[in-house]
Amino acid sequence: MGHHMTKLEKQETSQSILYMCRITFRTMTIVLAITYGILYMFLNVRSADAATLKSETVISGDVVMVSDLFDDVPSKQDAIIGNAPAPGQTVILNAKSLERLANTYDIKWKPMGPSDQIVVRSVVQTVPTSDILEVIRKDLMARGISNKFEVTLNTVAPTISLPGNVQATVEVSQMNYTPGRDVFTAVLAAPNAQNPVKTLSVSGLIEKTIQVPVLTKGFNTDDIISASDLEWIDIPTRHMVNDTIVDADKLIGKTPVRMVEAGIPIRDRDVKSPQLVTRGDEVVLQFNQSGLYLTAKGKAMQNGAEGEIIRVMNLSSNQSLRAQVTGDRIVVVQ
Repeated sequence: MGHHMTKLEKQETSQSILYMCRITFRTMTIVLAITYGILYMFLNVRSADAATLKSETVISGDVVMVSDLFDDVPSKQDAIIGNAPAPGQTVILNAKSLERLANTYDIKWKPMGPSDQIVVRSVVQTVPTSDILEVIRKDLMARGISNKFEVTLNTVAPTISLPGNVQATVEVSQMNYTPGRDVFTAVLAAPNAQNPVKTLSVSGLIEKTIQVPVLTKGFNTDDIISASDLEWIDIPTRHMVNDTIVDADKLIGKTPVRMVEAGIPIRDRDVKSPQLVTRGDEVVLQFNQSGLYLTAKGKAMQNGAEGEIIRVMNLSSNQSLRAQVTGDRIVVVQ
């Protein structure tokens, strides 16, 4: 017959099993903690040694370095991988090209997927057309051109593009110009003639200019032009026509025949004296004969601007007379 455990024995057995379970759980916890610790250290060490791909890089020099593509590249592994894109240009390196570069230069980096890429862009410094025209103009002035003139190039709006680490300046390195002629050819060097990173050959014309008065804003018919409505601009003499107004006094007090735009040279035919007398107006008749000065009331039979001769009627005598308009509803009988 089997031995039946007493109540005391059952309690002792239960306590022993519980104790063993506690020991086992604690042991497993310690083992897991150690395992996770080792794994964490391994991953951290690996992460510290691994490089990180940049999303974009901007190059200001002439070459692309490994460190331009990846962060955390050891200095001893940094190297030139190729020429930079032309100033202002962009190149995209895909995952396959980047992995090949990483292997070539022993960089610890692997693509996360085929969509990994980096945009490589070169900074550009631009010498604008205005600077190019100014240096040519100054060089020609130094060669004896003293009158007002403009430089017109045969090339439409030329510019010079330079790497980002080069100053955006330009100089004339060669100039071919014969005094008395209106043509020239020149070679420009940027940033200067001693360091010609970029050169540009140009040719053009030397155009004599003249100052003319123009309106600062658009004017409609019957608007009266005053001195404050005018400004001066330089225009090439070849654009001049015979009746272009060059004297501001010929514009002040005048009114446009039709709408005149701002900044446009004005011709004699574009303006007229303002109408000072309207047909049917009551006007002042002035008589000045042999030192005798008289005035009378009259009526205008015609429209008239300053200086024009119109027909008027003397209201006292109903006599028709010829008179010159001299002011606002004022005429001098001839």
